[in-house]
Amino acid sequence: MNLRRTVFLICAFLLLILFTSGVAALYSFYGKKPAPIEKEDTDESKNGKNSIEYPEILEARTYSSPANLLVLGVDEDGLRSDVMMLVNYDPGENIVNVLSIARDTRIYVDGKPQKINALIGMGGEILTIQAVEKLTGIRPDYYLTLNFRGFREIIDVLGGVEVDVPLPMHYDDASQNLHIHLEKGRQLLDGKKAEQFIRYRKGNSAAQGYADGDLGRIRAQQTLIRELVAQKLKLRYLSKIDDIYSIVKKYVKTNVTLSDIYKYLDGVKDIKPENIKFFTNPGTPRIIDGISYYICDVSGTREIIKNHFKK
Repeated sequence: MNLRRTVFLICAFLLLILFTSGVAALYSFYGKKPAPIEKEDTDESKNGKNSIEYPEILEARTYSSPANLLVLGVDEDGLRSDVMMLVNYDPGENIVNVLSIARDTRIYVDGKPQKINALIGMGGEILTIQAVEKLTGIRPDYYLTLNFRGFREIIDVLGGVEVDVPLPMHYDDASQNLHIHLEKGRQLLDGKKAEQFIRYRKGNSAAQGYADGDLGRIRAQQTLIRELVAQKLKLRYLSKIDDIYSIVKKYVKTNVTLSDIYKYLDGVKDIKPENIKFFTNPGTPRIIDGISYYICDVSGTREIIKNHFKK
């Protein structure tokens, strides 16, 4: 069991926790230049203004300064990111702050409204990074994308995760091949059931699901992260190195390099659960032209960033 794989496991594990992802397949940051994200001046604006520059290269960072990682959990066809988290790591204080971004958050591309989760299929990670920067004022230094197949396999390798399911979860959508069937109560979830837990938002009838829709799903994702920290960040899981390493090589896409991992390693391996804080971009769900959107409170989002995220 060599040092490189040990490093990969520790970082895969921590980034799995910071959205149950893995890390460190050494892919280059790919670069098809998408249409620029345009600024939405008001919630009712129909045309964007002041397009931002395309980030040809993400800024080089020193390893003593805070780093920002955009973590995306994508569906099987890679066209939608049902999980989106901006992770801020402060090496000086060894604190992690995580901002969950609602998947239905409305943004504008070429003057047309889009849901932020659709951008991964329109322009890849770069277009999504632009949108996140526009909402938060922070440009992610790194991205990490994992599809749900890889997520399921990693949870299974770790022996599942025990979670308190807050309500009966039942939903079937043949078009997405998504079938969710979980009963209420604390239980051990394997990879397939863990995916159901973090993707559930509503049932097939109006009376089922979270009262606050996607915000309930975000709470479930954060709950799973907390449980993973408490249950799995233990030395005995080092025996899973080879299995996790092979999974992240297949399913993770990232611009994190081995050099990045080594230089951040001393800090991130000692992160304590109580030093991981969670937030959600504030906003209001609305139906506009028959489409369900989440109208982000940009000022409120940037206030969270100002008060909690280190730059």
